[in-house]
Amino acid sequence: MEEIIIKVPEGKVLVSDARCPNGHSLMNPQKLMSGKPAVTCENRLRRKTGLIHFNPYYGIFEYESELILKPGDIVDLSCPECGVRLEVEELCSVCHVNLFALHLSNGGEVRACPMVGCHNHKLILVDLDAQFAAYYNDERRPKM
Repeated sequence: MEEIIIKVPEGKVLVSDARCPNGHSLMNPQKLMSGKPAVTCENRLRRKTGLIHFNPYYGIFEYESELILKPGDIVDLSCPECGVRLEVEELCSVCHVNLFALHLSNGGEVRACPMVGCHNHKLILVDLDAQFAAYYNDERRPKM
């Protein structure tokens, strides 16, 4: 598949339908961040488990965790409903640990580094028209 790099200002793309590999929704309407449902995952760290909530706006690195996290910690994320791990076989180009993936509608993904403090991430879009229509948080979408 061909790759095109598009730069989008942080906070302009809203992730409104993130799912685990088994198709369970990771969106949490009971936990709002920036006024929108947060992306909620189960987090395992140092033999403890708790929920972690991510801001649903792509490029905004705000999170709230039930576990105390320190820079350099590597979180092990999974679906809170079925427990499937979100780790994928792609390494972070900065930290060299496996990325985690949130599955989007139309085959897209958000991939990010699980190391606290690393902001290496990417948005993979497969159907640009459908995904920009669904995720771009602005009345003016990029023309393709």
